[in-house]
Amino acid sequence: MALRSRRRYLALRTGVTVAAGVTSNTYARGLLPRSTTDQAMATGAAAAFGVGIGTFAVSAVEATAELVATARERGEDPENTTLMTAVILGAAGYTAGRLLPNTHQTALPVAAGNSAARVLGNGAMAAALVIASDKVIRRVFGTASPVVGIATSAVIGGGVAAARMTARERRASAAGEPREQTLALPNTPAGAARAVATGAGVGGGLLAMAGAEWALAEGSTILVSRALGRRDDRVTPLVGHSIAAAMLVPGALMALDRLRRRLMHADETKEAAYPEPPTSPTVTAGPTSLIAFDDIGKEGRRFVLMALSAPEITDVMGEPAVEPIRAVAGYDSAATPEARADLALSELDALGAYERSVIVVAAPTGVGYVNYSFAEALEYLTRGDCAIVVPQYALVPSALALNQTRAGVRMQTLILAGIRDRIAALPEESRPRLLQFGESLGAQVALDVAADGTAAFPELGLDGGLYMGTPFRTKLWDRWFEDPAEIDPDALLGRVSQADEIPDLAPSVHHVQVIHHDDPINKFSYDAVIRTPWWMGDPATRPPKVPKEIRFRPITTFILNLIDLKNGMNSKPGEFVRIGHDYRIELCDAIRFTYQLPASPEQVERIEESLRERERAWATRRMVANRFASAQASVKAQLQKWGVDPLTVSTGDDSTDQLARGDLSALARRLGSLGSSGPAS
Repeated sequence: MALRSRRRYLALRTGVTVAAGVTSNTYARGLLPRSTTDQAMATGAAAAFGVGIGTFAVSAVEATAELVATARERGEDPENTTLMTAVILGAAGYTAGRLLPNTHQTALPVAAGNSAARVLGNGAMAAALVIASDKVIRRVFGTASPVVGIATSAVIGGGVAAARMTARERRASAAGEPREQTLALPNTPAGAARAVATGAGVGGGLLAMAGAEWALAEGSTILVSRALGRRDDRVTPLVGHSIAAAMLVPGALMALDRLRRRLMHADETKEAAYPEPPTSPTVTAGPTSLIAFDDIGKEGRRFVLMALSAPEITDVMGEPAVEPIRAVAGYDSAATPEARADLALSELDALGAYERSVIVVAAPTGVGYVNYSFAEALEYLTRGDCAIVVPQYALVPSALALNQTRAGVRMQTLILAGIRDRIAALPEESRPRLLQFGESLGAQVALDVAADGTAAFPELGLDGGLYMGTPFRTKLWDRWFEDPAEIDPDALLGRVSQADEIPDLAPSVHHVQVIHHDDPINKFSYDAVIRTPWWMGDPATRPPKVPKEIRFRPITTFILNLIDLKNGMNSKPGEFVRIGHDYRIELCDAIRFTYQLPASPEQVERIEESLRERERAWATRRMVANRFASAQASVKAQLQKWGVDPLTVSTGDDSTDQLARGDLSALARRLGSLGSSGPAS
């Protein structure tokens, strides 16, 4: 019993030491600024990881010590044996970490070996420092209380943290990075206090989860041992952890599936700002459409109701315009991707798409969203002479739609091929140009129609394509990035960091990726847990906006990447900035350069101003409508408490009565006046 308590005490102190040292890594800069809460989350997660590594390292050290030495039989001090084992394992881990390479090109098993050696080596050295400090404290004070021991561990870890932060500042200075730019977040006492408090909560929560798993595994191990009659010689704890995983993983998967279903059901609810189908004959769900308003999801309903009208386009461009076409192949409009693709092709015919000069197949994100500013900018630049079709392959956030992109690629390919064949049947002088667009997960879907090579683009009849914020997991991106000549021998695909660089691309480039240097969606990768990502190589060759002083740290780098991923699209309505995964500021120029659409500088300026005004107006409309709908629900509930049927309310004011009765069309008509360019539905 005493031995078990001593081991737990050593494991706890080593965990505290490692955690204190590891958390310093989370104060390194990432691709994007972090809030105090973000920093706290990163620090708490890293601290929990540090405690786990420390505990595991102690177990490895003590197990090794018992295997290679028989301290009790030779009368040696077991603590000395453990100390020497910890030092040897720590030195071995450090040496292996230096000898094994860990770059973007390193094979994953080798990179895993490097990271494991570094992590366990650090844990073993922390255990050695803890044991050594205990011996010193006992020699000086005669005893070492638990409080003094834990405080000593925190001091040791703090010293390691301070040394790492100092080294990072020196690297930044050597690279010419201004000191004020090397801080992960503003250094204020209030911010630090919030970060510490939240970090402690996050770390404690993660440790509680780990503790619950450990308790379940420990209990399972005991039960299995007893069932096998092995009371003194228990089965390996691996059995218990396997049982715990078998119990917890299915539960997590069921919870994920339930969340997905709830989100899809929520998407069926009509928004207060968009309650009725459109009346325009040139959009889906209108009078000439083959697809119902209820079958296109929340984002589809927004998309068709926000279409510009010919007068609005003329007002901005100062030239005659026609009514643009917007089609949505709704996720609920057919049961399979193939059926939805067929319906989309029929919808384009029904809406008159082939009477326009440009047809764009716009791959949406997981929720079925296509950037409203993209559609509006295209409609302005073509003077309405365009048709946009959106093939929906999911109705959930992109993070939950990753396993549905294959269906998206299938739909995109079928629709492109169908439009190509339909265009080929038209007289040559009246054939529209076929283009495609994708942003974020939509860019992955659109690019991956050519996953086996860019020769697929012209084979599908494409005249060009624009792809914003290409995700890291895009098949074509990965292959093109590694070897452009093999996957793209005709140099059809190009990349820029901002739209005004597009004219400098080679004349052969008809498919353009716009990827910001600090876009975490492009630079994220799962293997960053153990392998250095490509953008963290030699500081001298790193892309702009990637901090030069940071180094790859197993686990911690991945945690910071996750925080960046969360912050990739922090935007305000009407405020277009060039940062992270926000590409609104690039859209107008990227469209006119890539799709070769003419516009004067004055027209471009008016388009940009209109895009911002409309985004603010629509965001205001949605916010006000939601607040009114919430208030309306409260009024309805109160009337029912009074015993009054809301459908019979008569106050003498028609608008009040309509709102009390739940007539959202009345609310929409009132909201139609919000914003000078926000149309009423």
